[in-house]
Order: sequence, then structure tokens, then C-alpha cells
Amino acid sequence: MSAPVKRETYICNFMATQTLDIVIPSYRLDEAYILPLLQLKKPRDWIVKYYIIVDNPLVGISKNIADIIDSNNINLLVNTSNEGASASRNKGLEAGVGEWVLFLDDDIRAGSDLLLNYVEAINKYPDEIGFIGFVSLPPPNTPFATALKISGATMVFDIAEKRSRFTWGATANTLVKRSAIGDIRFSSAYPKFGGGEDVDFFLHIRDRCAKDFKTVLSAKVDHPWWDEGRPNFARTLRYGIGNSFLGQFNAGYAYYDFLNFIETIFLSVFFGGLLFILNVQTFTAVVVCIGGIILSELLALWVHLVKREGALPPYIFLHVFFLRIVYQTGLLYGNLARGRFRGFGERFDDLGRIKKVGFHRFNTYKLVKWVAYAVLAFLLLALF
Repeated sequence: MSAPVKRETYICNFMATQTLDIVIPSYRLDEAYILPLLQLKKPRDWIVKYYIIVDNPLVGISKNIADIIDSNNINLLVNTSNEGASASRNKGLEAGVGEWVLFLDDDIRAGSDLLLNYVEAINKYPDEIGFIGFVSLPPPNTPFATALKISGATMVFDIAEKRSRFTWGATANTLVKRSAIGDIRFSSAYPKFGGGEDVDFFLHIRDRCAKDFKTVLSAKVDHPWWDEGRPNFARTLRYGIGNSFLGQFNAGYAYYDFLNFIETIFLSVFFGGLLFILNVQTFTAVVVCIGGIILSELLALWVHLVKREGALPPYIFLHVFFLRIVYQTGLLYGNLARGRFRGFGERFDDLGRIKKVGFHRFNTYKLVKWVAYAVLAFLLLALF
């Protein structure tokens, strides 16, 4: 677990000097992505330095990359072992001294004017603590990519299209004032390969400065679909595990709500197993109960998605359903693995709103599910 953030006084708003550090952690060091980032147009009268942290000591450094890093303003740092996204970004952050720090990922493509657009925003809004750029995904090219978009997994990527300010940004493209960062670092408590650490990092900065980040739509990068849109639930599971830490480390944005699908199934199986040991006649009731919970979840999610998205093909609906349960499984596993049983029913408001009292508001999904649960309870009482 990372050390608690020191609550000292920092100057979060002042005119910045004209220095900019660009931090790019990379496991692949793919020159098709890295080289164009190193060749971005540099704003006049600004000192721009790159810090590329290679988090894979076995990766080869191509001749083209080796040639370009001979410049004093491009620094290549190679970890002696795989230390993860958080540690790598922290190394890049601490290696530089620029008044602004731009976090980029190693799998994005940026227009050559990216830095010019950020500097224009700085000049126009010099008192901002940071700027969230636009991460553009291509139109979904597979059912799984469509399901990712529908499920909300990519919500923060295009937040600059939807809001003028937001509480946190994707590390694929976010610029932050170093004085606002202070001693805040990406927490090492989160999974090494990502999940929750970016939300945690930016929320701590936002809380200390009592100010949201400004979005900049013109500061655009293009991000491909992971695995070319092929189904990959491992990333979703990992994000669920990582996000299980958010309520623990950011209690002000945590609240309790009705149990989700996986939590309900887990408790049903657990207590059903105990009842089965005590009385074998409960086996049928437990099977019916679990079957009813699954049907209730499917019905509630289907009604919710039809209301929001319109009718969906079954194969896309099932992708959304499995993404949902895999993410919830990650949340549950993350809490149980740490013995954190208070994580049952705990939810985190990643919109960064003030802590809520009691249960969260009802919506279509919850209403349908709990009506279905009531019907299921009635049937169980009638049958058993």
C-alpha cells in the first residue's frame, strides 16, 4: 500500500515558465508509435524534454529510435525489471523538472500540432491545474469493440467532446502543472499493468487544488482498439481488480448501493452451500434461486440497454453482459483478496462527486431487477 499523501500547502495556480516534460511509459517500444511522438512540432520559446521509460529490460531498441534519442532532450530510461505503469510514470515524472508534465501512452498517434494546441490552451488559461486532451477511438469494428463502447469502458477517452471540465483524465493524453502535482505520485498499490491508478492520481491533485481539469478538444490523439477489437476480457478483469482500491483510498467518493450481480451470486452460492450441508432438500431451491437471479439480471440489463441504445443484436448484448460480470468479478476478487469485506456493496463515483448518503438512486435497470427479484422470492415461497 502506498504511503498517504502529505496534505501540505501547494501553489496550484501561477504563471508557468516555458518548460514541458513528456512522460511515456512503454513496454513494447514500437517505433511505429514512438517515433512520430518524438517528432511533434515544438512550440517556439519552449524547452520540451522527453522521458521514455522502458518497462521491459528484454525489449530491443531499434536503430531509428537509438539515433533520435542522441538528442539531449530525449531521455530513454530502461527499468531493470518489469515495474508496472505506476512506477514507470513516477520515474519519468521525477526525472524531469518541467513546469508542465504531459502524460502519453505508447500506443497512440498524435497530430503534429498536439503540443502547439496544448500551449495555446496554457496561454489562454494560465491558471488551470491541467488539461485533459481528446483520445479518439475509431468507429467500433467488431461486436466486442461495440460492447466496450456501450458498456462505458471508454467513457473518459472522449470526455473532451462532452464536458468543458472533468475530474480526471486518461494517461493516454493529459497535461498537468507540476506545482499542482507536488509530491503526489501514482500509487504502487494498484495492479502493475494498470487499473484505477490514473483515477486515483488525478483525483488527489483535483482534491488538493479544489479545481477540476479543463478539457481541450483540439489536443487530440488517436487510439486503436485494443487487440484490434478482438474479445479480451482479461483487461476488464484487471481494471475491476484495480478499481476495487478506489473506494479504499478515496473514501470521499465511495458510497453503498444494492449488491451487484456477482456479489448476489457469490452470497447465494455461499449460503446455499451452507444450507445444503445442513439440509440436502435445499439444493433445488438454491438452484432455482441462482437461475432466477441470472434471468433477472439478463432481463434488467436488456431493458436498460434497449431504453438507452435501442434494440441490440444478441451477440453484442451478450458481450456487454459478460463485460459487466467480468468487471464485477474483478471488483469482488480485489476486495476479497485483501480481506476487505466492507467492499461488498461499495461503489465508487468516478465522476468525482461528493460522497452520497445511503443507497444510490433507482434507475430503470434497478427497478426491473428488483421487481424480478420480488417475483422470484414469491415463487420460491410458493414452491418451497
